[in-house]
Parts: sequence; structure tokens; C-alpha cells
Amino acid sequence: MEEELLKKFEQAIKLSDEILEFSKPLVKENVKVIDLAEKIENEIRKHGAKPSWPVNISINEIAAHYTPEANDTLVLKENDLVKVDFGVQIDGCISDRAFTVCIGKKTH
Repeated sequence: MEEELLKKFEQAIKLSDEILEFSKPLVKENVKVIDLAEKIENEIRKHGAKPSWPVNISINEIAAHYTPEANDTLVLKENDLVKVDFGVQIDGCISDRAFTVCIGKKTH
């Protein structure tokens, strides 16, 4: 693999680590899923990268890949099991990250 390409993948991975830590505290009760998605996507762009795809925020029985639309009114509630999936792209080099939070439950 070319050294330059490898560096871009490493940058995407490093930034996705930062975005993961930025995102976790945002997943809480009374947050609109569209607002959460927009905050994550804007944070990615703030660092000069692009989202690899629209942020997915899946709740409870929705296993994966729910993307809120512009007029989405869905709000996170206590005891929701929330899965957040996002990607960071730097010049076509993509990282893929996801995490799960149960709102109102302490996790390690």
C-alpha cells in the first residue's frame, strides 16, 4: 500500500476515534435524533473530513441503518438502546465506527 494512502487511512481512523469520544456524551434523553446526527456530521466536517455516509442512529428493535430525515421528530427516551454508526472519509479513505448506549444506564 502506498505510504501516502496508508497515512490517509490512519488519519481517518484517528479522527474517527475523536468523533467517537465527542459523540458518546451527546446520546441522552430528550435529544432529537436529527440533531444528534447533524452534530456528529458537523464535527467531522469541522476537522476537514467528510462523513462516509449519513450518520445512522438506530433505536431499540431497529437493528441498524436508521438515518433520520430533515423533518424527523424522533426523540431519545430513557431506557432506549441507541446504536450510533458513522464513518469518516479523508480523500476517499474511510473509517467505520459504531457504539451502543442504553440511555439512563451506566456502562464501563
